[in-house]
Amino acid sequence: MREIEAPFALELDGKDIRISEHELQGKRVFHVNFGDGANPLVITVGLSARKEKFWTSIPQGRGAEAEKIGKLIAEHIRAKRK
Repeated sequence: MREIEAPFALELDGKDIRISEHELQGKRVFHVNFGDGANPLVITVGLSARKEKFWTSIPQGRGAEAEKIGKLIAEHIRAKRK
């Protein structure tokens, strides 16, 4: 797993979370560290059968968290491009 950019912090429900971006087998993945003893989360963008993008957890099972945090990550990345 190769780190792409420097880790960054985002706010989720009033708490800071640490995000690091990596490349794994040619896919862009994000490691989410909650810092309060909660299990970390790895998320990436998936593609549905209808070719629609969505955020998903690796392994599957934490999709709701992945969607919520993924949207924050996307907003952060778009803001950096401006």
